[in-house]
Amino acid sequence: MKLSIKVILEELFPKIVEIRRHIHQHPELAYEEVATASTISNALKDFGLDAATVSKTGVYAVLDSGKPGKTVALRAELDALPIQEETNLPYESKNTGKMHACGHDGHIATLIAVAGALTQCKDSFKGKIKFIFQPAEETGTGAIEIIKNGILEHPKVDAIFGCHSTHRYEALTLATKFGCLMAGHDTFTISIQGQSGYVSSSHLACDPIYIGSLIVQALQNIQSRATSPLEPTIIAITQFHSGNSYNFIPDEVLLNGSIRTILSTTQTQIKQQVTKIATEIATAFGAKAIVKFEHGIPPMLNSQEETELVIKTAQHILGKENVMSTMNTVMAPEGFSNYLEYIPGCFFFIGNGLEQGMLHKSNYKFNDEIISVTAEILSNVAVNYLNSH
Repeated sequence: MKLSIKVILEELFPKIVEIRRHIHQHPELAYEEVATASTISNALKDFGLDAATVSKTGVYAVLDSGKPGKTVALRAELDALPIQEETNLPYESKNTGKMHACGHDGHIATLIAVAGALTQCKDSFKGKIKFIFQPAEETGTGAIEIIKNGILEHPKVDAIFGCHSTHRYEALTLATKFGCLMAGHDTFTISIQGQSGYVSSSHLACDPIYIGSLIVQALQNIQSRATSPLEPTIIAITQFHSGNSYNFIPDEVLLNGSIRTILSTTQTQIKQQVTKIATEIATAFGAKAIVKFEHGIPPMLNSQEETELVIKTAQHILGKENVMSTMNTVMAPEGFSNYLEYIPGCFFFIGNGLEQGMLHKSNYKFNDEIISVTAEILSNVAVNYLNSH
């Protein structure tokens, strides 16, 4: 008798939890995930899958049904955060100053569970499933790096799905939406170069601190006057560095900031306006402003067909009352959006439980009880996608 995905996941659960807690005890930061990658590879090999490496510490494997069809990808993230854990769990982090405070250990374990279940059910679908374990999500660089290294090719991926646990919802509540689920993100630095001088002869100086304060205020005009009030936008100066003396005007100010938007066109427009405002204000006061943007993350745009598939599948497993299909856009970024620039897909949130602590906090605890159901949703989404195409 054929076993269902749900039954297989229940049988795998003790082993998967053991893997999750082992990874939790040995967290690694972005591009340092060597031991994590080894643990994943060994687990996949135990299921009969050939694990391969991408971008130094990334891992992927392909499950081929042996029947022609599309290829669907499922993604999890590997890296931990530079946080000292304060949970007093028996499997608390052994790596000082490093912690899986964003649930990536749980996401890894969930995708391993999916791989384990679907290898036993490959006669139930056609096409291929690519399991992607991505490094460096927290730095915002991991997704685009493995895309450049061909993760969406050989075989060519037709759609991709991913999920993230969250402290915002009760355990086993799923939330997603069609369209912009999460904001795009850009960080920038503005160097304002003036002329130093003594306070006693400040008329001979060109004060970059004063000029910087004008730029900080002027940038708020973009959000209040240059973008639609119906379109969420955030422009924030988060650092203002200058000087080391009480009686001497410095020659340079450094401003660091962050931009969040929900449309790529607005993302481009705001970056242009930040540059224009900073350079023109500095020039007007006899100074010079140099604006540099770091790598950006585009808004995460869930495609309609794939989002409807996730919602329908989740409603069948969790019940309609536990699936939110019109959640508000989250103004935080996520590198999964890089995949959605190339192929359709859907990202969703799964409730970790309100009592488990907030993400990115030292007391955060991943809820092992959500692993099997989340894996069941992802497994069925992949199978349903392949069989419907």
